[in-house]
Amino acid sequence: MLENFMQRLLAVLRCYKRTFSYQGVENRRVYTLFLLLQSSWFALYLNTLTSTLNEISLLPLLFFLLPLISIASRRINDAGYSHWIIVLVFFIPYLFFIFLCFPKTVDK
Repeated sequence: MLENFMQRLLAVLRCYKRTFSYQGVENRRVYTLFLLLQSSWFALYLNTLTSTLNEISLLPLLFFLLPLISIASRRINDAGYSHWIIVLVFFIPYLFFIFLCFPKTVDK
């Protein structure tokens, strides 16, 4: 049991070490474990540190986002798609803000 825990811990640490590596693949188990760990630590961060300050510091936010983007890119490679599709996932929603600048339609 301890050996299984250590293997999972080493897999998560390997994900942190490969933060700036967008090549390669990542299996589903490691991706799910890493996503769970990142989500829980970010929720803990938001609950403890930002509850009194009412602001989010940039450095912990980068420690949260950069590994998530890289592991998502490697997971997309493992699924058989190009890792450039991650750009679409993150930036396409912001293109719709252009439509918010249009004037309102005239009622007939």
